[in-house]
Amino acid sequence: MSAANSRVRAVLFDLDGTLVDTAPDLVGCVQDVMRARGARPLPFKTLRHYVSRGMRGLLTAAYGADFIDSEQYPGVLEHCLKLYSGRLAEQSRLFPGMRRVLDRLAVQRIPWGVVTNKPEYLTRPLLEALDLARECAVTVGGGTTNHTKPHPEPMIFAARQLAVKPQACVMLGDDPRDIQAARSAGMSALAAAWGYFPPEEDLSAWGAAAILQTPPDLLEWLKEKEAGTNAAPAPPELQCSESAGPVLNPRHPGP
Repeated sequence: MSAANSRVRAVLFDLDGTLVDTAPDLVGCVQDVMRARGARPLPFKTLRHYVSRGMRGLLTAAYGADFIDSEQYPGVLEHCLKLYSGRLAEQSRLFPGMRRVLDRLAVQRIPWGVVTNKPEYLTRPLLEALDLARECAVTVGGGTTNHTKPHPEPMIFAARQLAVKPQACVMLGDDPRDIQAARSAGMSALAAAWGYFPPEEDLSAWGAAAILQTPPDLLEWLKEKEAGTNAAPAPPELQCSESAGPVLNPRHPGP
């Protein structure tokens, strides 16, 4: 890939746990349903780790893996989704520092979008409720394409909608599926260490080009990427593969 084509032309974000802190509303719905069914709800800190795995992942954490195959599961899932659709943005907000990132992308005229496995019928109203829909250049949710992450199709679809080559896009996410999907599509993939994942998760094993500790770290990564693009090529023995890109504070703090 030439230097001209390696510049970042668009940024894609996962939604839950990366762009927006949706855990208070999602976990609250699951806790309310657990109470309604006569169970003691699990603590917020416990359930928060599973928010990026969707309502299915939250219910698995709440009731165990076998619950997904039980007769009660469809009704409980429907109950949770109904509750959640009525409180999409009661407590959900952009992660601290993310507003600065979006404003800076606008100044640099770099479009950004959302690629999430969250159903599209929930994704778009959430972005609208947070006044993000107008500035979000592309929205890809569950059901927008035939496949969801970790399949690369949603990534490729988003790039096509933006009229940008996948190689000129960067994807930021807090789940291994985000990294896998982006890499399979030919995009740079970054891991969000502020996201939702179990404390024992090893982000360095995901294969991301970098692990970002805070949203503003994305601006620094983009700056270093641009500087590297404009710099003269290093001698072959000094060059390193992009897949082994910078890790900003590689330690893995718990969310």
